[in-house]
Amino acid sequence: MITDLHDQPSYTTTALASHRPEAGRIAVHPTPLATAPAYLAHDLIRALGKHLPPPRIDPPWWTTNAESSWRVTVAWTQVLHINHYVICRAHRISGRHLEHLMALRERTRTRLTLVVSGPPPAALTSILNAVPHHSINTFEAARQHLNPGSESRADTSTTYPWWHCAPFPAPDNEPWYALPPRPRHPAGRPDAATSRSRGTPTRHPSIHKAPPAIALPALTNASTPSPHLEPVAQRIYTRIAHPVHAAAVAIRALTGYDTDQLPHLTTPTPLRPRADLPADLPGWALLLLDAARTHTELEEYAPPELPAHLTGADKPFRLSTWDQHDIAYATDTCHLVAAPALKRPSTRRKNM
Repeated sequence: MITDLHDQPSYTTTALASHRPEAGRIAVHPTPLATAPAYLAHDLIRALGKHLPPPRIDPPWWTTNAESSWRVTVAWTQVLHINHYVICRAHRISGRHLEHLMALRERTRTRLTLVVSGPPPAALTSILNAVPHHSINTFEAARQHLNPGSESRADTSTTYPWWHCAPFPAPDNEPWYALPPRPRHPAGRPDAATSRSRGTPTRHPSIHKAPPAIALPALTNASTPSPHLEPVAQRIYTRIAHPVHAAAVAIRALTGYDTDQLPHLTTPTPLRPRADLPADLPGWALLLLDAARTHTELEEYAPPELPAHLTGADKPFRLSTWDQHDIAYATDTCHLVAAPALKRPSTRRKNM
């Protein structure tokens, strides 16, 4: 805990300047006067480079629920290997926020630095009495703590997809991409969910008014991916805050599966090596699947001694109807559109 008794601006500016995602350190300035337990989770998600829908858009159901919002935060924190959160103006956050932060710290083993401007509030003092911590009371000590020198991580690079920042909201002249053709298996119920079935007005122009969509080929060889997949990956990482929804849109972009097919997809397991998803997915999509799997594990418990195909662990997308609606809307947000259905030749005999 860094204590700034006189609320000097240098403490806050130094804390915010310590933001270095490439080193696993995220600095967050919480939304002022936002006391709802989900709000701080949203601030952390945004600091990770994700975007939630703008205020004029009806929000996804999970954003209004504190537990769901914090599960999303924990999943991204683990998969993106965030090892240090710096929370500015920590004297203004509520006791519930502090409880969720401590739970995040315990689950992910992430370092947590709280910058407190003024005397620590009673709620913070009570929580800190129960957890190991140390206090910093001078600016020089705070500066050294927040800027420990050059840091690097062997598991990331500056070209990692989630560092890329696609524009948000999407500009009107942004190209649209057509998803690969819908596979025939697994079977589903086409048109089970669309972006408009959420009852949410979308700002995107109709695909009929937009320029012709660029076709994305189905993934057949990971060594020679389509050049259009890089901007698609950037859009997914930037515009979709929920890890399961982001992974679902990625699989749609790579394979063409529709929202009604996603809940039936399987991944390879030792007992069932044949699966619907390709084994050679690109690294950026595998990371999203890891995030989706982590989120599902936080939400559901599966007995580890049972085979995956009996517990459903081999199905990465266990989706509710609302999830399918939000995935369809997220697909639109990334300017992706389903390819026109191919007309199958008629097998009906003609009368001579």
